[in-house]
Amino acid sequence: MLPSTALRGTAWVLLSCLMVLSQVQGEDSKGKNAAPRISCPKGSNAYGSHCYAVFRTAKSWFEADLACQKRPQGHLASVLSGAEGSFLSSLIKSNGISSTYVWIGLHDPTLGLEPNAGGWTWSSTDVLDYFNWERNPSISSDRGYCGTVTRNSGFLRWRDYNCDAQLPYVCKFDG
Repeated sequence: MLPSTALRGTAWVLLSCLMVLSQVQGEDSKGKNAAPRISCPKGSNAYGSHCYAVFRTAKSWFEADLACQKRPQGHLASVLSGAEGSFLSSLIKSNGISSTYVWIGLHDPTLGLEPNAGGWTWSSTDVLDYFNWERNPSISSDRGYCGTVTRNSGFLRWRDYNCDAQLPYVCKFDG
């Protein structure tokens, strides 16, 4: 058994080595594994590897998704994580949207025929494995089959809505 002073000295050396190692690894990863910077057109903002643009001109869900498809790999925005949802919320708020609802890329092409809201998908074909419903769309009396984010939730939570309604929208596309 080591005396307590030797033990403290050994612990200090190990801690110092770990600190240096973490700094060296951090610098190495900054250069090699950094996400590539993307260039987004004027009026859009980058998040991750995509560009996002908010449009105030109200359109139906289908018209809005078609408008988004004019951009490279564009669709109404899919929200794949809480962090992306927070980014989207900030983007909508910073654009001064006064509407109660804003279109995102959620829709149910089965028109509610799949049990437990199982027909919902993203227009971009991204996998729907993150959920943030304000209310369960399968038990609503006033069902809609297209997705929005709502002002009541700070544009964070989703709600089904009538696809023909004229609303502002958010596009997500490649930079």
